Amino acid sequence: MNKINIIKNKFIYDLSNVFSLSEIISIWNNWVIVEILKMKRIDLIKNPNLLICSSKLQQISDLIKHLKLNKPVQYFFNYTYFKSFLIKINKNVLIPRIETEELVDLICSYKFNNSKISGIDIGTGSGCISIALSKLLNVQMHAVDYDNKIINVAKKNSLNHNTDIEFYLFNLLNSEKFDLLPKVDFIVSNPPYVTIDEVDKNSNIFFEPKESIFVEKNNPLIFYKKIINMGKYILKNNGAYFFEINPKFHDELIDYLNNFSFKKIETHKDFFGKKRFIVVN
Repeated sequence: MNKINIIKNKFIYDLSNVFSLSEIISIWNNWVIVEILKMKRIDLIKNPNLLICSSKLQQISDLIKHLKLNKPVQYFFNYTYFKSFLIKINKNVLIPRIETEELVDLICSYKFNNSKISGIDIGTGSGCISIALSKLLNVQMHAVDYDNKIINVAKKNSLNHNTDIEFYLFNLLNSEKFDLLPKVDFIVSNPPYVTIDEVDKNSNIFFEPKESIFVEKNNPLIFYKKIINMGKYILKNNGAYFFEINPKFHDELIDYLNNFSFKKIETHKDFFGKKRFIVVN
């Protein structure tokens, strides 16, 4: 047995060469306390001399080893949270980001013309966007990705949350058989939009699937252009696109969209004040 305050100090010390103090404290509070110890922080405030059993201590030790390899904490647990929904992940899918929760919020606040709404999630990954929209907006969601390993993760998450999502194996870059996909009221996508030169070579992002993150520097809008073309075939009248975009390429995407006769193109900033989302109809 060991006292919690001693374990915490060791946790901070062992990871001090990998993360900043604020990052270590965040991992401690959100993952060690909540996910390993199954406690609330207030419980530890009330009992600073709490003794931790050997099995929990071993799990914390294993987590330290994982983090010292600079691996994302979410891959240790093989799950994360998205809009408060537990989402299973593995090395085949991108770890959902908090910015993408704001994309879901945008769709939930959008004024659709129809009472019964359908949408399609391009590049669904873990299925987090489709699952959140199914639960929060009661929308009929369809979800697309290019690899069965990815689709299988999303299907398991959909089953875990009892959501009725239709999944399609479809390679956006290599196929234009849009008749295989349903007609929908909106398209949502958080496609790859990062160029490799933007990322520190020591970033733990390189443990995530590169196909879900990176685009070529000379063609950063490749997925957006394909999706806009897809929309010509599968979007219903007055249908809308909801995009997450790299702020670095925001203006370039706006310029591209201006080549079409859309009624409205809106930019929305994320909580950091960056031009992160574009809504088109």
